[in-house]
Amino acid sequence: MIKVAVGILQRDDGRILLMQRLPGSFREGQWEFPGGKIEADENSLDALARELREELGIEVSGARRRITLHHAYPEKTVLLVVWQVTQFTGQPRSIEGHELCWAEPAELRRIEMLEADRPIVTSLELPDTYVITPSPTVGDENALAHWLDQLEQTLDQGISLLQLRCPGWSASGFDRLAKTVARRCEASGTRLLLNGAPERVLPLCEQLGAAGCHVPARFLEQLGSLRRPRGLVVGVSCHSGTELAAAERANANFCVLGPVLPTPSHSDRTPLGWPGFSTLVKEVSMPVFALGGLAQNDLETAWRHGAQGVAGISGFWCR
Repeated sequence: MIKVAVGILQRDDGRILLMQRLPGSFREGQWEFPGGKIEADENSLDALARELREELGIEVSGARRRITLHHAYPEKTVLLVVWQVTQFTGQPRSIEGHELCWAEPAELRRIEMLEADRPIVTSLELPDTYVITPSPTVGDENALAHWLDQLEQTLDQGISLLQLRCPGWSASGFDRLAKTVARRCEASGTRLLLNGAPERVLPLCEQLGAAGCHVPARFLEQLGSLRRPRGLVVGVSCHSGTELAAAERANANFCVLGPVLPTPSHSDRTPLGWPGFSTLVKEVSMPVFALGGLAQNDLETAWRHGAQGVAGISGFWCR
């Protein structure tokens, strides 16, 4: 396996730096994020700093881990350690003859990117915090009104991705609540994902204009056999490497993986721990959120272990 350090350089106007593969190189002509091979005596950040100095003539003075991604080409397997470059000196320029461009984030899907780099585009479209709703008490109108007040407070925190999860609710009750939540998310600019069986929630997503669905792993076979509306985001809840691999085969956009730490909501499951989480993430080529016993202050730890970010209920929902 070849280990590669990758850097995301983003200007104040939001544009992201890409470079084109040189003629005669592997996958020549395709575009990629800058970076290069990690040598045996280097850590990933040192390798990134060296590669960006050699390729672009800049000095990296600040960066944070973004995600870790695995990709298997027919010819070779690569492990990408992706860094968000937060500070650098110098003006990026082509030193080794690569064509460079600063692309709008919305343009990245239309550019012929190196295959291993495409999940990085997905990562750039996702936030670092993914909020999951607690389930309102079924049939209790006062509890529901209080829950909706908590929803407003949570949305007021500026979150950009919310999963509506209501186990135990009837299909009709969930549909009515989803309609209300969709209106409030639209007003706040928050993307809404609906949790449930894909044959049920995919049509509802289209009806309500939701951003997509979030699928429990037990429905992955169903997900792979259904027509997926273009542009809808699909997340999957996973608890093992087997489920992560199945989610990848089903072309999920991202996963949540856990529990990482002990949590009352999954007291029957043995926590993965951060080392276990990190090991599993290195086997997939999609962004993965860490889940289970986590809060916003666990974000740096999650990044260090290859996560897109953190997800959860109690640590993120306003009560």
